[in-house]
Amino acid sequence: MEIANKRIMVVDDVEENTYIVSTILKSNGYTPIVANSGKQAIILAEQHHPDLMLLDINMPEMNGYEVCKYFKEHESIADIPVVFLTVHADAESITKAFDVGAVDYLTKPFKKAELLARVRVHIALRQALETLEHQNEKLQRLNDEKNEFLGIAAHDLKNPLSSIRGMAQMIVKRKQVELAEEELDEMSHQIETQSNFMFEIITNLLDVNKIENGKLTLQMMPVEILMSLDNVVSRYQLAASKKNITLNFDTDADAPQIYGDPTLTIQILDNIVSNAVKYSPTDKQVWVSLKEDTAKKRIRVEVKDEGPGFSDEDKKKLFGKFARLSAKPTGGEHSTGLGLSIVKRLTEAMGANIWCESELGKGATFILEFPDASTIPSDTAVSD
Repeated sequence: MEIANKRIMVVDDVEENTYIVSTILKSNGYTPIVANSGKQAIILAEQHHPDLMLLDINMPEMNGYEVCKYFKEHESIADIPVVFLTVHADAESITKAFDVGAVDYLTKPFKKAELLARVRVHIALRQALETLEHQNEKLQRLNDEKNEFLGIAAHDLKNPLSSIRGMAQMIVKRKQVELAEEELDEMSHQIETQSNFMFEIITNLLDVNKIENGKLTLQMMPVEILMSLDNVVSRYQLAASKKNITLNFDTDADAPQIYGDPTLTIQILDNIVSNAVKYSPTDKQVWVSLKEDTAKKRIRVEVKDEGPGFSDEDKKKLFGKFARLSAKPTGGEHSTGLGLSIVKRLTEAMGANIWCESELGKGATFILEFPDASTIPSDTAVSD
């Protein structure tokens, strides 16, 4: 058990007693905090929050029972375990000590080995309780996230599914309702669009599950970032042109390779570029640039748009799961609220960085920095 920096408060109005106990504790690796009265114990406990308190009963102004009762009635110090260390050995005194909240009772004169054994036990118990509390908090967070996860998935899947169902019924009854060929084509297009959105939702949910369960596998190697980025930009030229958005691509012609996972690199770039087009109003511009930062030995990708930008509140939750931001897609596109969260996790898993610089009403710039493959030893291979 780790005892370094464990603080033990010793409370007794007799200085000889506090000296003996604190000397024993200090010589065994603990940090003693001495209080010579109940009131002083309260003040010091609120300042230092000790891991355990050894408390005498007979003290002027405020006896040990009153001190212990005060601790248990005040939330900020209620979790400090109290062990009474006193000359009283009668059943009534012991019973009263436990009634006011003590976890143990030790009588004077005590044996050094017994005192240290009791201290070790209660320090270990407190550590175990703290670990359990943290685990319970984590489980509660995971349960809350699961409920949110299911709620959002159900909501986001229900809408496109209802739309597909309605249009499919119309197609089945096309002769009765006399659907024109143009209407049939439009419905088929909408079914494809809504199906793609549902597929995106499911893919994102599976990605989140894979990341959080530690099942993400990386195949780290040199990656032609210029080729990858050029392919992604080309893919979104049509979507940009439909909104009359100019999608610019500026690059160092001899940009070196990055060190990363080829598939995840494409996924990251695709998300950032698609978002820039998705959230940009019509008749605007998007700039994608690729530069080499020789000083930092990093390859830098910047994607800048002329969209609505992000408020300070938005920026705090930008890379959070299921983030619902004030900015909305401008051309009827869909958003799952998971994309940037996944991008953040994938980027960090590859040893890269991502952040956003933005002011509300002045667009946003997403910046990615990847390791330069030339700085990685040739025999290095990483797999998680």
